[in-house]
Amino acid sequence: MPCPLVQRTLLLAYYLARNTRKDIMSKRPTIALTLGRDLPDNPNDYRIAEAYNSALLDAGAVPVAIAPGLDHTAVQSVLDMVDGLLLPGGIDPHPRLFGETPHPTTNIDEELDELEIMVIAEAMRRRMPILGICRGSQILNVALGGSLIQHLEPGPIQHKQEAQLDITTHDLNLDPESRLGRLHPQTKLRINSLHHQAIGRVGPPLRVVGRSEDGVIEAIESIDASHWIVGVQYHPEWLRADGHDPLFEEFVARAQTHESVPAGGNNCFARPAD
Repeated sequence: MPCPLVQRTLLLAYYLARNTRKDIMSKRPTIALTLGRDLPDNPNDYRIAEAYNSALLDAGAVPVAIAPGLDHTAVQSVLDMVDGLLLPGGIDPHPRLFGETPHPTTNIDEELDELEIMVIAEAMRRRMPILGICRGSQILNVALGGSLIQHLEPGPIQHKQEAQLDITTHDLNLDPESRLGRLHPQTKLRINSLHHQAIGRVGPPLRVVGRSEDGVIEAIESIDASHWIVGVQYHPEWLRADGHDPLFEEFVARAQTHESVPAGGNNCFARPAD
């Protein structure tokens, strides 16, 4: 029998997939999403935006939510059952992970950091498709040896918009030869923005493929063409009506054909131990 935390994870998976007619044992690819606490207002609750769930379901996947508290063995058990990993938005990664002390504006969830560092390491070992969104792209970069700019000072681009997230507020300039660039007919995208931190030093397994007009990194991907990893600083789950569905469709398609590396396989990109 799975441990209680894994059982709760599977029950939550059923809840998230309630709008699909096929269950978790169908041939649809299963995508793990990490859950953080609803900080600072509701620390006893977990939160995830319905937009992630809808984007994955509409792309043909079954979402599975995993919450902090799982040990390494439980994380391995969960990832044995899934085909891809989505790291969603949330509050800030702890700057100790990249050798800094917290900025006064930094808000942290150390339980979520611990979970996501473990999950990313396992996903990398299995060469699983990974999509990071907002905080998700930041913790992905940190887990793979990069750093963050802890606070963006006000400038010509409003990176923490006041408008609703289904409204675009600035441009993203894309590398046309990147995975993300090949999904769009144009190299300049209109995007939303809800972040006060940004990627600083890029982790060695990653490369920059998109920047905003003020030079802030907005998109990263794996330098290994055979391993599908994309991180975006914006929120495409809220911009599907504006042509951002292809990112989720490509992610789910890659998850559909993913074949995991056997247990004990090498992980070339693991974050060095502290």
